[in-house]
Amino acid sequence: MKTYFSLKNGLGFGLVLTLLFTSCQTDEFTETAVVKEDPATTETVEETDPTLRVNNSLVFPKTAHMFGKSTAGWAIEFGKKVYSLNCETIFIHQMLNLGGKVVAPFGYSIGTSADEYTITQDQHVLLSPAFFFNNYPCPAEYEWGPEEGQSLESFLSDYAKGIIDPIEKVEVFIDGTEIEDPMAYRLSTDLFYFKGNPALMECYDVCVTGEPQPGLIDGYFMMLKKLKIGRHEILVRGEIPSQDFVYEWNLVLTVVK
Repeated sequence: MKTYFSLKNGLGFGLVLTLLFTSCQTDEFTETAVVKEDPATTETVEETDPTLRVNNSLVFPKTAHMFGKSTAGWAIEFGKKVYSLNCETIFIHQMLNLGGKVVAPFGYSIGTSADEYTITQDQHVLLSPAFFFNNYPCPAEYEWGPEEGQSLESFLSDYAKGIIDPIEKVEVFIDGTEIEDPMAYRLSTDLFYFKGNPALMECYDVCVTGEPQPGLIDGYFMMLKKLKIGRHEILVRGEIPSQDFVYEWNLVLTVVK
């Protein structure tokens, strides 16, 4: 049986379990953040560039494809990027470049401060209120693996599901506008292979081998639409009633040309 709680859980959810994020939020917000497209945009243009769709929502549907990947595909790129970091950088709050025009905040502030980043107007933000990256194999002494007859994907998926399921409420606000039903943005990826930085075995996850190994991700992921130039506040809240636990994460994005 796997008997440790590794720092890999810090890919969002581990910090949720152990830290209370008490972030500041002002009572005043700017107008709706999403860029409002010209109503004259044609269906042809919308098909060739999904970022131009005329939609009042601040977030793309979970089923949308952005720059050749689904939201689940970008979640995988996020996980791979995190596991490519080293022991010095993996604990730094940062905006990760996932390739193309997609970026993702990684790391969470503690206390009253907010995570502040600058992005360009053509970049899209992949936001994860909570997620868990489960991988295999772990060192033999943990005696952790599938039961006889159980597939590896089923084993990893069931374990990750047990980590995320206790989160019973997720709320996301962008400049004061609440995202409708963030719980609907939960996803579980298929099994994929990644090659992590073996140095992380000593500081972050003892199950990193440094060789290609399987893993999967379960959690909440949403791709934000283009934001207007200027300053934007994002507030994430989550609740784990079984542990009488509530967390908050305050993110400030400054969009420039």
